[in-house]
Amino acid sequence: MALQSRGRSALIALLVAIPVAGLVGITTVDASNTASPAERVMLELGSTEARVMIVASPDPKFTQDPLNDRSWGPSDEAFNGEAAQSIEPEPVTGAALFPAGTRLLSIRQANIVAETKDGLGSFTAVQGQPWDASFAGKWDVTSGSAPANDGEIMVTAAALDRLGATVGSTAVITAPEPGEFTIVGTIRSAWLDDAAVSFYGLPGAFDGVLPDDSDLLTEWYLPDTPLTWSQIGDLNPRGATVLSRSVLLDPPPVGSYPLDGTVSLSFFDSFLMLLGGFALFEVALLAGAAFTVGARTQQRTLATLASVGGDKRMLFRVMSFGGVILGAVGAGLGTVLGLAGAWIFMQISANGSAARYPGFHLDLLSLLIIAAFAVLAGWCAAAVPARAAGRIDVLGALRGALRPPRPTRRRPVAGIILLALGAIVAVTGGLVELAAYLPVYQVWLANFGIGLIIAGPVIMQLGAVFLAPLILRWAAGLASRFGPGARLATRDVARNPGRSVPALAAIMSCVFVAAFAMSLISTFQVNSVKDYYYSVPEDTAWVSLNAYVDEPPYGTMLLESGPEVRNALDGAFPDSRARLLNSVANPPSWVETPADGETATGSTAPVFAYPRIDPGTVCPSDATRSEAGHQEDRTDIRCPTPYYLDPIMSSISEHIWVGDLADFAAILGVPVSDQSRATLAAGGAVSTYQQYVVDDTIHLDWMATLDATVAPARSVALAGSVQSPEHPLPYAIFMLTETADSLELDHRPTMVVSSLNAAPTQAQQDQVQGAVTAVEPGLFVQVEPGPQAFGASWSWVLVALTAIIALVTASITIGLARADGHRDNAVLTSLGASPRVRRAFGFWQAVVIVGLGSIIGVLLGLVPSLALSLTRDTAGQSLLPFTPPWLQLALIVVALPAVVAVGGALTAGGNRTRFSNRAAFD
Repeated sequence: MALQSRGRSALIALLVAIPVAGLVGITTVDASNTASPAERVMLELGSTEARVMIVASPDPKFTQDPLNDRSWGPSDEAFNGEAAQSIEPEPVTGAALFPAGTRLLSIRQANIVAETKDGLGSFTAVQGQPWDASFAGKWDVTSGSAPANDGEIMVTAAALDRLGATVGSTAVITAPEPGEFTIVGTIRSAWLDDAAVSFYGLPGAFDGVLPDDSDLLTEWYLPDTPLTWSQIGDLNPRGATVLSRSVLLDPPPVGSYPLDGTVSLSFFDSFLMLLGGFALFEVALLAGAAFTVGARTQQRTLATLASVGGDKRMLFRVMSFGGVILGAVGAGLGTVLGLAGAWIFMQISANGSAARYPGFHLDLLSLLIIAAFAVLAGWCAAAVPARAAGRIDVLGALRGALRPPRPTRRRPVAGIILLALGAIVAVTGGLVELAAYLPVYQVWLANFGIGLIIAGPVIMQLGAVFLAPLILRWAAGLASRFGPGARLATRDVARNPGRSVPALAAIMSCVFVAAFAMSLISTFQVNSVKDYYYSVPEDTAWVSLNAYVDEPPYGTMLLESGPEVRNALDGAFPDSRARLLNSVANPPSWVETPADGETATGSTAPVFAYPRIDPGTVCPSDATRSEAGHQEDRTDIRCPTPYYLDPIMSSISEHIWVGDLADFAAILGVPVSDQSRATLAAGGAVSTYQQYVVDDTIHLDWMATLDATVAPARSVALAGSVQSPEHPLPYAIFMLTETADSLELDHRPTMVVSSLNAAPTQAQQDQVQGAVTAVEPGLFVQVEPGPQAFGASWSWVLVALTAIIALVTASITIGLARADGHRDNAVLTSLGASPRVRRAFGFWQAVVIVGLGSIIGVLLGLVPSLALSLTRDTAGQSLLPFTPPWLQLALIVVALPAVVAVGGALTAGGNRTRFSNRAAFD
């Protein structure tokens, strides 16, 4: 029977193939983004055996993830008693870890400033031997020869264009050490794209620092010495991490080591599964409409089969097996198209970096699951018309006198029950999600809640399908007053639910997915803005004067090059005036006495000023700096304390800032208020948070540590007021320089800021970074961009995508409905219906089907977001606020049916049937 209607069968197979192709393409591209063990070995190690890094001081509890040398830390399970007796007290060098004569290759990165054809630019540089044959696959020489001395370098191909140079030209480096270098060749890094600019020289060529003098930033590669997991365990207590070829290719069993970097199912994978499920659900609806039309056109054939002894089971098998066959054909075709599309997309989107697409990978398990669900969707699409075929009126079908189905009460009642059940399931999911966060977050309960939230709207969609015939009859009654075309169209839609309900359901499913996705993206956008951590006001360039020290005992060092950095920013941004900001050091989190390791009480340790926070406004455990209360205050509305107020979490941000009014305006990003001016002029301090001001007073405590259970050595009360910036910023207290001096506060320059009117161009960023690097190589210029505004753009993308999918869906479903109603059209033509009536017929047919489908889809699409918004934090605020994009949703409800209706009207006027064609009436 599938071969008897080849066009319809091809349409059904294509309907199945399209989402299968999309899902196969997406999963293949996603799988191709992840390197296999062999590919990762090549990307990370080239042809070497292992990479070793000194990352910490010796510690008998130190361990690492065997598959990720960047994931490391102390663990009681990894305690090595023998190492505790033998390891060195101070960090060791990389060469000291191995026997004499072991071949080692060093790689160390640096930041340099070079003269380009457009001016100065800041770039990354690699110092070592990346051109060595042992690094083949990770670095490959593409032209020229390797450097023979410190005056020769290699560059990437993009660097030649940036410098305006060729192989053999001279490159001028201005920082960290001035010099001129001869470019002797080009090299390609597997991790960098074709547009990346990078420089390569011998060890110490650019900054004069040899590998052994900077072990923290040096990577040591072993070309000829394999390392096993047990040997790595011996090196870890000495502060070293290792990435080994043999371990990557043959890792230890999962669970046999303390640090496990295994990642669970990502949000992208979960969203892809959800999207695929809804896509195949829509395919089942569209293909179901096609099968329904096919079943109606083949009624005489089915009736003939029944008249010669075919029972209901045989008729069901005949129809449903056709769905299996066409589903399998569509799955095969979609898989081929998806793989081809994935390969073409990867070729177009590849940027030259081998890390982007390490290989063309097939996720066979996902492909089999997609194919199985495609076959299932085909069977489900044929099952409903197949079941109806088993109840066919044989005599009526043989005489060509079938009547429209009679409406019953059972389906509307079932639809109402399913709608109510789905709503209850969705709300229950929201309440389960709420319970998952209190008193302690429970992952399994949260996942169960999300499952209920997804299942609820799906059940409601099924209820809407059962209720759709009744809704269409109501719509027919309302639209009948708009003329004969509207009356004929709506009655035709209402009297033939077999072809109109699948069309409406397909539109509903498409719009449901779009509305759900847009609401979810809008929620993420709101949370992204709310949770964004501003370092400085938006569009402000800033430079921290704290630089990392790559020598034992490591850490940071405050540099004294603030005035030079300020001048560099003024030179790069002449329309702005940079400010050199001063601050007071925070007390340390803890202090150990040399004698017994007990925490110092303040009598033997230096003390530091720190603003006292009102304990009534923050989580009690944070106010006391005690570890014990963190799990006991989950129901307290003050918990958890915001990041910028939690003394432990924000200890790296100094709290007391000193300067003049212009400095305070630069910190706030807004003009200083009159009240703040008066407070500062009176010798007081201004806080950016109310929690530091109690009864118009700010208290400063001089403490040895942040442990507030220890009485401060000294306390001072200052007149205080509050001026809040536009966004939360990590600056607690500000006072004038003369006030700080009167309190004998030790303040010093720690940061340079420059308020810009707009985001700088790439050329300006290159120039300012080059200028600052020339002052001090360890400093970096950052510009505060603010939170990324992705919600609106993605919502409009989804509107466009939904419109395209809905137009295609509507074209297919309305075309099938017209094909099924060709006899009705023939009757209209024979009765002399004008083109105007036929256009009105097509217009109102689209309005009812697409309009109702869009409205129901949007309403059901809001249910998951509404259920997710039930989750609350301890302050009673929604963790996932209900903030749907009403404008985009309104356009879907209004504009989409209008566009489809206009298209339906334009294509209906010329649809004439020849009277000589007797089959049109049969």
